[in-house]
Amino acid sequence: MSLRKKKNEIERLISSFEREADKFHDLTFSLFYVTHEGPVDNRKFKSPNHTIMLWQYYGKIKPQGGAEKFVENLKHSDLKWGVRGAQLSAFAVIEGESCALFARMAKRAGSLFNEKEASVLKSRVVSEIQESEKDGVSKPTAAVNGNEMAVWLSYLLYYISKVSPGKDKLERIEPDPFSLSLLALENLLVSPRVEKIDKSMSRVDEINFKVALSFPGEKRGYVSNVVDSLKANLGKDQVFYDFDYQSQLARPDLDIMLQNIYRNNCELVVVFLCKEYSEKEWCGLEWRAVRDIIKSKESERIMFVRFDGAHTEGVFSIDGYIDANHFSEVEVSRFILERVGLVCGANA
Repeated sequence: MSLRKKKNEIERLISSFEREADKFHDLTFSLFYVTHEGPVDNRKFKSPNHTIMLWQYYGKIKPQGGAEKFVENLKHSDLKWGVRGAQLSAFAVIEGESCALFARMAKRAGSLFNEKEASVLKSRVVSEIQESEKDGVSKPTAAVNGNEMAVWLSYLLYYISKVSPGKDKLERIEPDPFSLSLLALENLLVSPRVEKIDKSMSRVDEINFKVALSFPGEKRGYVSNVVDSLKANLGKDQVFYDFDYQSQLARPDLDIMLQNIYRNNCELVVVFLCKEYSEKEWCGLEWRAVRDIIKSKESERIMFVRFDGAHTEGVFSIDGYIDANHFSEVEVSRFILERVGLVCGANA
């Protein structure tokens, strides 16, 4: 059963975590890494604590003798701590008097996810490492922990990567795990979706996209479904969606890069209008590029999708739009594809 059908359970968990968050437990959540040579630092952990492996990157298994060595390491491993000889292992550490209580609640929260959703969460980091280590000869091998608590902690890191890219890699994860779980559950209630990020290795500033999407984070659940449908029809690196280019967007002068993408490096800009769009600074930055396109009498390059009647400076009652409340994500993507065909055909 998918997350969309578990609203009641999510609401019950929200109530439970809210009660504990209100107690201001002295509880911390940190990440601890171990290489094949030992721990990367000599931190001392408070007692009591609960330590759990999240994932391991074993390394490349060479064609000659690699499999035999892996089997030998497996035989002499304590699987609670993973496979011996792994190049890098990531552990989550919960420290504080209420760590046992949090562990029980986290296991219940982790059971929310079905097998497919849990797989995306567990393999999020190691799949990136494996992809970067491919050489066509050796096989990059990794392992992930399927324990419900490990799944929930992986979801918390996934949630942080969405709202504050990069902070999921920090040693100390903030806020405390009860409060963080409450925020993550509230996000699940609004956007019950775990998506596999289709990371691109192409230089984003050198791509001429067919479509660029401008939207506030509150509408990401709806927009991500539109993106999936567009990608299925347009192919790789044809849709500018921020999650696919996170590493390249983590840079100074991001405002200049984004304005250039929306203004010059895409055929069609789809703007998802709503109350939140008018309030967000980064949406306002993208909106400046849209206004300049309209000023240059290239309005055929702009398409509006509306969620509500909130006012956006520069949009008038005579401007046409697609009503997101009347059309599904797939239907909206079809409308966008129609416009792409017209705009690209006219520019051919």
